[in-house]
Amino acid sequence: MIRIAICEDEPVFLERLKNMAAGILDKYAAAYSIEVFTNGTPLLTRGTFDILLLDIEMQPYNGIELARKLRERHEEGRIIFITAYEQYAIEAYDVQAFHYLLKPVEEGKLEETLVKACDLLKKEEDQGITVRQGGLVRRIPFQDVLYLEVIDRKVYLHTACEVISFYRKLEELVRTLPDVFFRCHRSYVVNLSYVLSYDKRDVRLNNGESIPLSKRRRQLFGLAFMQHLKESGDVF
Repeated sequence: MIRIAICEDEPVFLERLKNMAAGILDKYAAAYSIEVFTNGTPLLTRGTFDILLLDIEMQPYNGIELARKLRERHEEGRIIFITAYEQYAIEAYDVQAFHYLLKPVEEGKLEETLVKACDLLKKEEDQGITVRQGGLVRRIPFQDVLYLEVIDRKVYLHTACEVISFYRKLEELVRTLPDVFFRCHRSYVVNLSYVLSYDKRDVRLNNGESIPLSKRRRQLFGLAFMQHLKESGDVF
């Protein structure tokens, strides 16, 4: 689901932008939600968004000021500025703007920009696990994940530095993971890149931790581990 925010203080133009964006995303059969705002104040109290279309000439915060405040609260969404003036281009760069559209916005230009933003989001999702914790959204790269653990329907993602908890079905999550991950136990999924050794009961990681290996998955785990070692060049 792509979450989009549109912030524009002119109701007519706001409605037009919303309709254009919805039409474009419908055209590509994308799953999305759109929230609209007539000023930046309520936007600052909402959850994170994947794409933000921000008008620059607004009150009480103009689009640049709003973007700075959003970045300060770790908003990582793609910001697309909309304005009638080109003079803000340098300031837009300072807040890591994704793009800059001039009014009146042409549907073709908006389509091109939204498609690029959505493609980037898809590529990022293919490179990591997206975690939502309340209003915070984080993307954890696959290579940083040592293993995943489920306790009482909650997933605990273990990295070398921290443990991140979130709610998601493990069965659903496993389907999105690359082959380097193996479900070694009903409640555990391990990144084979961090496996040091294993025996009948446990998988030992190179950070000293051990996680359980179920009897019925032991043979398949051994085959997957050996294949991983061959592909990584560690076995000849």
